[in-house]
Amino acid sequence: MKNINTMLSRSKSKYWLFFHIVFIYIASSFIWWSYLLHKNNRENFNEVISRERTVYGQNGGLMSRFEQSNVYTKLQADFQRTELMLYGEGLVFIGLITLGFWRIRKTFREEIAMTRQQNNFLLSITHELKSPLASLKLTMQTIQKRQLDAEHIKSMADMSMDDIERLELLVENILLASKIESANFSLNRELMDLSTITATIYDKIKIKHKGQLIFINDIEKDIYIYGDRFSFASVIYNLIENAIKYSSSDGEINVTLSGDEHNAFLSVTDTGIGIPVNEKSRIFDRFYRIGTEETRKTKGTGLGLFIVKHVVEMHKGSIQVKNNSPKGSIFEVSIPVGA
Repeated sequence: MKNINTMLSRSKSKYWLFFHIVFIYIASSFIWWSYLLHKNNRENFNEVISRERTVYGQNGGLMSRFEQSNVYTKLQADFQRTELMLYGEGLVFIGLITLGFWRIRKTFREEIAMTRQQNNFLLSITHELKSPLASLKLTMQTIQKRQLDAEHIKSMADMSMDDIERLELLVENILLASKIESANFSLNRELMDLSTITATIYDKIKIKHKGQLIFINDIEKDIYIYGDRFSFASVIYNLIENAIKYSSSDGEINVTLSGDEHNAFLSVTDTGIGIPVNEKSRIFDRFYRIGTEETRKTKGTGLGLFIVKHVVEMHKGSIQVKNNSPKGSIFEVSIPVGA
């Protein structure tokens, strides 16, 4: 990972130097071009003035009064008009060049950041796939080579099912993220019992992490919304799993669901490490994960919260992240019941 990031940094520095050199060259060329135009305009003006001054004198005019004549006034006005035009064109040109380079720089930095995140995603997903597959392989090899009683076989089967569910969730997240970015993706809306869906997912996750964390819930019954059952189930699952991911072994997970005649409100609270202020605006970006690849210890692909935000917005809802007191985070989702 360090090698990849080092290569990206070197590539960024190389192109950044190239952009600076090109910008300096273009700016220098423009300044020289502008100087020559102004110089040429001044020389033409002086040449015309000299010629008109001679004509003015030959026609009997007083040289001392030439600068008060209509001829001089007109030539002076033309000269100043040309100067203003050159300055105006120069400012527009410089503005367009600066805007163009700023846009190129911004796009380049975004591409570098996206490339780095994609590389991190590939490494993360490789690890996420490798761990459960290695566990499944070990379980199958154990069952093949040893004569186990029914209790041990059931225990190992349960472990395998956990690994399969983990793989299934990973694949579902990847597929859903791909669908969200597809132009022809649409929700399969239907009237769904959000209370039952939330309670079912909550109970399933609570059993899975039994004894590891403290789980609390306040899920009102008979909360219904119009929405996509599959994608919104992913929202609930990802929010709870995200809270678990960043919580310590003695942490507390609190899931609440309530509603009124207009909206349904889902809240997932944890007492984990929290989210730094400077990263709150980025946690919903695709592939983004809190911290650096060298320091973070949590698993994940950076797709969970990306999916959550986009699915919520596709249901015409909103999501907010707040600080929990004294530590942790609160994710609050609001969905119109008639979405």
